[in-house]
Order: sequence, then C-alpha cells, then structure tokens
Amino acid sequence: VYPASVPMDEARGQSASALALGVGLAVMGVAEPALAAEDVSWIAPTKLVLQPLLTLGTVAFVLRTVLSWFPKYDLKELPWSVVAAPTEPFLKPTRMVVPPVAGVDISPIVWVGILSFFSEILCGPQGLLTIMQKKADM
Repeated sequence: VYPASVPMDEARGQSASALALGVGLAVMGVAEPALAAEDVSWIAPTKLVLQPLLTLGTVAFVLRTVLSWFPKYDLKELPWSVVAAPTEPFLKPTRMVVPPVAGVDISPIVWVGILSFFSEILCGPQGLLTIMQKKADM
C-alpha cells in the first residue's frame, strides 16, 4: 500500500494517526448532537443570515427567468450582469441535467423551487430551525 521509499515504522505511525483521527471524529459525532441539544444560541443568528440569503437567491432566479424572456438584452452588461453573474454558475450545470423544454430554459425555475423548498424546510413557520428555536424557548 505504501511506496517502498516510506519506512514501515512511519507507515504504521500514519495508520495509527488515521485510526485515532477516525475514532475521535466518531466520538465527536456521538457527543456533538447532545451538546447541540443544550446550546441553541446558534439558531437565531443562522436564521438571520440564511433567510435573507435564500430569499435573495430566489429573487435573483426569478429575475433571471424574466430576463430569459427578453433575449435582446446582453447579460454581460450592467445592470443585467448583477443578476446573471451570480446565477450562471448554478444554471450551467442544471441545464445539462434539465434541458430546455420547447426551447424554453426552465433551469432558473428549478432553482426557484429548490431555494423555496429549503427556505420553508429550514426557516419557515414549520421549519426545522424554527421548531428547534421554539423548543429551546420552552
């Protein structure tokens, strides 16, 4: 497994280190949820950051959908590039998975659905972070 240039003692030391790291991570994985249940101070700041980010992302993809209806606008020029530049890295791979339907690019709509889903699941009235925050306030 190890190249001939690596002495056996060094290889055993690396294996032992890897094993110790694995055991440490496994113990942390078991202990961390118990600590997280007690300390919920991270939930409110996370929601304060996550909710606006997901909303801005959804708005950007909706704007990108509307811009796709007007092909005469160059998306590399201001003000259109403000919406096009951050969304294109997400849309390019999505177009490979979800091809245009009847010549209409539906990849921005896919992302609107994904971001809306995560917004509701995490930050909505019945979202995971909201429920955890309510439980902690009891």
